[in-house]
Amino acid sequence: MKILLTTLNSKFIHSNLAIRLLRAYCIKDFPGIELAEYTINDRYEKVIFDIVQRRPELLGFSCYIWNIRETLDIAETIKRILPGVIITLGGPEVSYDSVGIMEKHPCIDYIIAGEGEQAFYDLLRCLSSDGHPGDIAGLAWRSREGIHFNAHLHELPLDSIPFPYYSGFDDLKDKIIYYETSRGCPYRCQFCLSSNSKRVRFLSLDRVKRELKLFVDAGVPQVKLIDRTFNCDPRRAKEIFSYLISLGGNTNFHFEIAGDLIDDETLSILSNAPAGLFQFEAGIQSTNPLTLKEVQRTTDLGKLGKAINEIIKNDNIHVHLDLIAGLPDEDLVSMAESVNAVMRLRPHRLQLGFLKLLKGSGLRMNAGQYGYIYTKYPPYEVLSSRSLSYDDLAWLKLIEEMIEVYYNSHRFDKVITHLIELYDNDAFELFRDLSRFWQDRGYFRCSHSNHDLYVILKEFIETRQTEAADMLLDCLLFDYCRHVKPGRYPEGLEPRTDEETREKIRRFLSDDDKLKKYIRGYDGKDPKQHMRKIHIEVFRYPVHRNDVLSCSRRDTAIMFCYDQRTGVLGKAAFYRLEL
Repeated sequence: MKILLTTLNSKFIHSNLAIRLLRAYCIKDFPGIELAEYTINDRYEKVIFDIVQRRPELLGFSCYIWNIRETLDIAETIKRILPGVIITLGGPEVSYDSVGIMEKHPCIDYIIAGEGEQAFYDLLRCLSSDGHPGDIAGLAWRSREGIHFNAHLHELPLDSIPFPYYSGFDDLKDKIIYYETSRGCPYRCQFCLSSNSKRVRFLSLDRVKRELKLFVDAGVPQVKLIDRTFNCDPRRAKEIFSYLISLGGNTNFHFEIAGDLIDDETLSILSNAPAGLFQFEAGIQSTNPLTLKEVQRTTDLGKLGKAINEIIKNDNIHVHLDLIAGLPDEDLVSMAESVNAVMRLRPHRLQLGFLKLLKGSGLRMNAGQYGYIYTKYPPYEVLSSRSLSYDDLAWLKLIEEMIEVYYNSHRFDKVITHLIELYDNDAFELFRDLSRFWQDRGYFRCSHSNHDLYVILKEFIETRQTEAADMLLDCLLFDYCRHVKPGRYPEGLEPRTDEETREKIRRFLSDDDKLKKYIRGYDGKDPKQHMRKIHIEVFRYPVHRNDVLSCSRRDTAIMFCYDQRTGVLGKAAFYRLEL
């Protein structure tokens, strides 16, 4: 039997772990399994043509909220072209309404609910030996009598599933690779499908170490571990962290962690990690105790804050913190408090997501209790609740965009830090004012270059009528120079350097002894090559200082070195000069 496993990823850089696990589990007895990956941005015609040319006898789709509508359209079309093909679906988006989906879509022959490795293997055995689908746990199937659904499959020991990348990584160039060391989650968060897992199962530690080494030895750029709470067993997590540090290499490992499970010993281990080795994502979701109780989220926010602060202070691990808008009992006031609490931790990225009522989740089953209205189509995003109106959520989306543009981009770090300070550390209010400014001027209706974003923020600062405006504009220029060597300056941020200061800069740049102090590898030869790596800007205020808002006006020369990068964000190094 010619078998094709496929999916529509949300982006080209993504890859699909599920179809690789299915192939690895079945390939010994069914060597005719092929893989094909597309994206939701590919034209239907392209995807359909490519699949039809392969002439599969069994076609399996991996289904999620981001691809289910496209998947069903494509599956239906392929069935018309190849009426004899057996179409099978699997994945979280079809696991909780298998019979209903098959009733609406006659083109689907089978749906595998839940973990798919054993059920898919059993289905292939059944189809190749005239078995009966009623004997396959976790399978929805058709007969003349109608559509049937068998009880869910018992959970497999993870070590029984072979390494999904047994054939190497050649087909994954320029893509993120996904890996799991465990399945299940110890928490019961009612917005998450992982709350349905009964327990956490782990791959054996020796196997995990062997396979992680394969990634490092192959020079894979990034591996994202999909463990729902990687450090739910802190002792095991410490051993893996230590092992990866000892391996070296240039692979970046992304983990989803519970910040409040990070103890002092873990912090000590993590402090030795080279910058860029680890990337952490921690779901805070809300800082409202009533909200956390409603969704059965167990988090010690004090411990979490202490651990995250320490990690960020070490400046060697990128930290990504999540909040969810639309959770029970979280109104705009509470949402503002959650955003401000997370902003005080200064994560490298704050993701303000919006609640989706996923099939199979507790919140979806109890939607009426919270007054939820949500889209009937994927991703089932909440439109309003008893705590937030549609207009509230619409404004939160605009605020989220401002956080993405001006905070998460790290192009405006110094000026945003000081703007928040001038807002009495009310970051939410700052980003709300920015969203209003953009809305009033129509900036949300068109796209903007990075260059334009500096000009727009300059306009915003000037409308604030604050005494610190000139200082903030200097901070904005500092951010621009630190991000890119200026060629064409943003309008209104052009240098105001007089001829006397320009002469001092020329003398500085002609002094080899001074340049050797700052420029890495400078030996006086080929000075033009080195000049491309630096830039000197003179500011009206000492913008290199963290307390610049309390400083008096004083011309300050700063040299930016673009071949010297510092910290986990890799920003250009800078030095204050005495001209």
